[in-house]
Amino acid sequence: MRRPSLVGLSLALVLSLLTGAPSTASPQEPDAVEDAVPYAQQADAVPDVETPDELGETTVVTDSPVLPAPVPGSEVYPVPADGSFDITGGGFGHRIGMSQWGAHGAGLQGLPHERIISFYYPGTRLETWPASDISVGITIDHDGVTQVAHRAGLRVGTTAGGTTYALPSGRTQWRVRATSGSASSCVLQGYDGSSWSTWWPSGMSRSCPVTFSSPSEQTVDLVLPDGSRRIYRGAVTATHRGSTSLASVNHLPLEHYLRSVVAAEMGPSFHPEALQAQSVAARTYAQRSASTSYYKICDTTACQAYRGRGVRRSDGTISSYEYSANTSAVDATAGQVLTFGFPNGRRLATTMYSASTGGQTIASGNGHDYLTAQRDPYDAVAANPRHRWSASLPRTALQQRYGIHRVERVQVLTRDGVGEWGGRVLTARVEGFTSGGQYTYAHATGTGLMLARYWPTWSDGLSSDYFTFAGSAPTPTPSPTGPVRVAGTDRYGTAAAAAEQWSPGVEVVYVVSGQDYPDALAASARAGVYDAPILLSRAEDLPGATRRALTRLRPDRLVVLGGTEAVNTTVLGQLRSYARTGRVDRVAGTDRYGTAAALSDYYPSGVDRVLLASGQAFPDALAGAAVANGQQVPLLLTRGDELHSSTKRALQRLRPREVVVLGGDGAISSTVMREAGTYASGGARRWAGTDRYRTAAKIAATFPQGTDPAFVAVGTDFPDALVAAALAGRQDAPLVLTRGDTVVRGAHQALTHLRPRSMYVLGGDSGITDTTVKALGRYLR
Repeated sequence: MRRPSLVGLSLALVLSLLTGAPSTASPQEPDAVEDAVPYAQQADAVPDVETPDELGETTVVTDSPVLPAPVPGSEVYPVPADGSFDITGGGFGHRIGMSQWGAHGAGLQGLPHERIISFYYPGTRLETWPASDISVGITIDHDGVTQVAHRAGLRVGTTAGGTTYALPSGRTQWRVRATSGSASSCVLQGYDGSSWSTWWPSGMSRSCPVTFSSPSEQTVDLVLPDGSRRIYRGAVTATHRGSTSLASVNHLPLEHYLRSVVAAEMGPSFHPEALQAQSVAARTYAQRSASTSYYKICDTTACQAYRGRGVRRSDGTISSYEYSANTSAVDATAGQVLTFGFPNGRRLATTMYSASTGGQTIASGNGHDYLTAQRDPYDAVAANPRHRWSASLPRTALQQRYGIHRVERVQVLTRDGVGEWGGRVLTARVEGFTSGGQYTYAHATGTGLMLARYWPTWSDGLSSDYFTFAGSAPTPTPSPTGPVRVAGTDRYGTAAAAAEQWSPGVEVVYVVSGQDYPDALAASARAGVYDAPILLSRAEDLPGATRRALTRLRPDRLVVLGGTEAVNTTVLGQLRSYARTGRVDRVAGTDRYGTAAALSDYYPSGVDRVLLASGQAFPDALAGAAVANGQQVPLLLTRGDELHSSTKRALQRLRPREVVVLGGDGAISSTVMREAGTYASGGARRWAGTDRYRTAAKIAATFPQGTDPAFVAVGTDFPDALVAAALAGRQDAPLVLTRGDTVVRGAHQALTHLRPRSMYVLGGDSGITDTTVKALGRYLR
């Protein structure tokens, strides 16, 4: 996936890629919709997750009474005369992995389920695993009491599959309650039509867990808080979880669980091969899911939709949640799962799926190479109502969501570059005026704009972040006429100015010393993994510019690089108040080499590449950090004449395909290079020039001509280049180094090769002079 443009933040996927919902629906009661509609697309579907940025919590107010000039390179959409934007979009759900409608379309085109899943999960392998059981947390039973209806053959025991005891007749219902935080406080009670009384079988432990089962019927009727009776196959266990509120857990064979899941996620009128593909995806997802201490998977779309066997009607008959077509698909694929060869071994794939991709899937990243961004020709099946959709987005909906008195304009700042219209909307700016007439804007995401008028809550609403503003073309914005400075009053202010390119609500911010470079070098490389900004601190106090940036960014957590000599414990304590979770981590080794090695521990073994730079000077490392950031590979440091022991250990664990040495023999000797190469399957090679500027040019030469934008920083001091490398990395763009008073030969070589359309110069006139900036503008095409 292409990195976003400079302005704005490429937020993490709204739905977590590893723990998020495979579909985007909330539980549905029986007979609410046509059975041909995927569960992810049913009428009571609501989004699972909203981040603070999507909610538009941060609104910026200025003193200006007029709209400012648009952000360069943005799509600019003034509010139409009728007060409502016309939107054209595609898809419903997160659009990662399999499209449920696409699977149906592929089946109609004659593809068997094996080819359907190989298309949507390329590189995975279909295997058959032995039968197993699964435990499901029944979160719909949320009153803290596990209550079941009495039926002939109902038995009770402790654990599922253990010894059971017959329950006596004369009771219509049974329940388990807890009176304290101890499992021994659980009581089993029966209801005789007028009152509850405690009863325990002789020989059974009088504590939780308490499990109900019926060998004769092989189902249990669970009484839900609203009084309805939901039928579950297998056994239902009252589970103590440290309080008086018990959890109800359903234990049953995995294949029986899938009968309900596949029916809930994809109706029986879907093509049989699509139902089989759904069965494989759901089976794999269930076994891949992370467990809690008392169940494997839950029953909501935070896991997979699961509704049990059905509902018991008042006359004793069943309103079924299982259909013969879906059950046949489960049986036909019994035991089939998808595995993938991860760097640490072959294991189950994470088989994400959603209702409709709109004709374009998106990649998940995080090493899940089988969740790719690719065109989806099967999603355009005639029955799919959300392959292409039209919607209305009134200014009133934006005003309500973002707290702006009068919305006048929307700017789309960044897209992911995948599919039509430039791809899905990543970041945007909703602009207007306060009631007092002052200009104001709110940071927004594509998902946030969608949630302002969400389908199907609104019949003409939006159902994904993959859309464009229809009708007229966006108002063009001029490209910069020359290089753009990103600068503050000092190094701390420049880092804060660079951080303006990230929207509030970021996952993490890296904080490093602004007084010395060693610990900071690896941070600039690592920041690309989380698309995170870098801020600078003094050792003993937090600069005002950094405080203001953190207040605006509101990160989930912060990571401090280096020991107490870089950022002391007092500053560490101050930083906690800026993290929404209160979490501040310190990553440090015994020295600069150990710190870089410690940070590399967060990368998996078997990485494609490791960059190796001198820890005794900063220029080569920072030019390489932009590459490491963009490619999400580790940067390690070494002495020029000796491979440091911490670096050796890191290389031994990482087992890279290749080591790329940055700088010439004067920075890292050939002996050290050869030794480093012994840790890589493909050996080592060098990117180097005759000086720091030409080495940066060699690195820039690895980028294709026309790469845009270019980032330029002074090569005689580290702070501006440090934050420039983080910015460049998130754009998959190079960092060019020059002297402040002239465009040096190496910078000339790099920029002549690149010929970018836009250029960003880090730091003020005291670093790179205005005269030099003007000279740099000659390299823009």
